[in-house]
Amino acid sequence: MEQVLYKLPDGWEWHSVKKLSHNIQYGHTAKAESNGNAKFLRITDIQNGKIDWQGVPTVSLEEKEISKYALNDDDLIFARSGATAGKSILIKNAPKDAVFASYLIRIVPNKKDIIPEYLRYFFLTPAYWEVVGQNAAGAAQPNINGTKLSEFIVPVAPQGEQKRIVEKLDAILTRIDTAIEHLQESVTLADALFESSQSEIFNDVLSNYQHSTIDEICIVTSSKRIFKSDYVESGIPFYRTKEIVDLSKEKTISTELFIDKEKFSEICGKFGAPKKGDLLFSAVGTIGVMWIVDEREFYFKDGNLLWLKDMNGVTPEYLKSAISAVLTEKIKDRSQGAAYKAISITNLKAFEIPLPSIEEQKSIVAKIEHVSSVTKKTKQELSLQINDLHKLKASILDSAFKGEL
Repeated sequence: MEQVLYKLPDGWEWHSVKKLSHNIQYGHTAKAESNGNAKFLRITDIQNGKIDWQGVPTVSLEEKEISKYALNDDDLIFARSGATAGKSILIKNAPKDAVFASYLIRIVPNKKDIIPEYLRYFFLTPAYWEVVGQNAAGAAQPNINGTKLSEFIVPVAPQGEQKRIVEKLDAILTRIDTAIEHLQESVTLADALFESSQSEIFNDVLSNYQHSTIDEICIVTSSKRIFKSDYVESGIPFYRTKEIVDLSKEKTISTELFIDKEKFSEICGKFGAPKKGDLLFSAVGTIGVMWIVDEREFYFKDGNLLWLKDMNGVTPEYLKSAISAVLTEKIKDRSQGAAYKAISITNLKAFEIPLPSIEEQKSIVAKIEHVSSVTKKTKQELSLQINDLHKLKASILDSAFKGEL
């Protein structure tokens, strides 16, 4: 695998991963089960560089298979494909008879030549990820295989220097990771404070104004069903929950599905189409995400999205805020299905919200928008700090493997 080389300090050498390893091996192919005789580590069990062994499923294997795939301390495990392709973890204190699945690759470092922790840190460097990115570019599914891994070349310091680098990286990167974790907790806290403030603003409203059902305030409906045969390469955009979630977060969306103008006109003639000021509500999966329709032309997936239109005595901004503040928990409680949550038109229609005058609605929305603006600014500042720390971490790793740490 082609890599950009640079001049190493005296005593350092370039070595391939293959030369630095006893074994490079794919995992076992099988389906996870609940009552097997061995823990069965999969890609999805590795989250944020950690493994929660309590949550790892099992698999039934013969002793010879367990022996072949058993995980040991200082094994390096890599994800082969998907969004986490190339990510690795150094195994420590795995349960007895734990094995690994086929979409993972195991490298067993040769400890005579390289300290496992030193090799683990190499697989976090910008140089490593640049090559992984080049390999994934243009691929439908990012992936990395054992052959490609074996061809990576590693700048190997003398053992004493490896130990010093590992100790220094442990100390520095632990502090950086802790700081990142605290900042991420602050982002979560900012969201929680916004929800709390929104609820507090609505507390007075709940007790001081009469309540109306959603059905009394507006028409709640869905859309005419669109079939796969109706899709065309260009035309009127067709939105699903995914697009509405992104629009609600003010993200730029890339439309993947379209229907032609003739079909759109036919549907609109009989059933109408969302217009500016209507509200779309996600009713399946990610329940309760809302987007106030703007001036664009589009159509949307039936059932997954509910359409609130023809509002009477209420602004769309207030209706969206009221549903979010007053009904979020009730909607979760009323949603049906264990694995795939959904809420029906009938249930949404029956929910009640307080209904002050239009002027008071605008005042309430203005307060919420102010809190939202402060929250958004705070989260942006926290995100910038997190990004800066990730850049610092990458820079330190880069320096370490050039002998500059």
